[in-house]
Amino acid sequence: MEIYGIMSEIKVKFIVSEGIESQINGLQQRQVIINPVMVFSSKYIPTSLSLATTIVASGVETGKHIINLRINNCTKEDDVFNSGNTNVEINELLDNFVLSADLKNIAFETEGQYKVIFTIDGQEFEDTFSVKKTVEK
Repeated sequence: MEIYGIMSEIKVKFIVSEGIESQINGLQQRQVIINPVMVFSSKYIPTSLSLATTIVASGVETGKHIINLRINNCTKEDDVFNSGNTNVEINELLDNFVLSADLKNIAFETEGQYKVIFTIDGQEFEDTFSVKKTVEK
């Protein structure tokens, strides 16, 4: 017999956006994602950008976990952001474990592909987005 909600495989979805806000409605807190994007355009490269990333994971079991969030330049293989390892404890079985980070003034030295890398207990998940220089007309 299978118990509802128990999953053995972690699945992860990423949303990269220009920002995120929390809204409180009674006892519930909701995340509002502002302008989701796959490409960030800037008049100047190198540049500093503010961005947000929201990660939704399913299959995360209750208990203690070590998580990390990084943004990596795919060309240089350098991290432009690294949260460092963080200990979290999940006390109840969640259908959706949500991690949001509202990052300000992150330095992007080059155009190109960047990876958002979420690590939980040593298991890495990633997705990409791009930074490009706008062409003046």
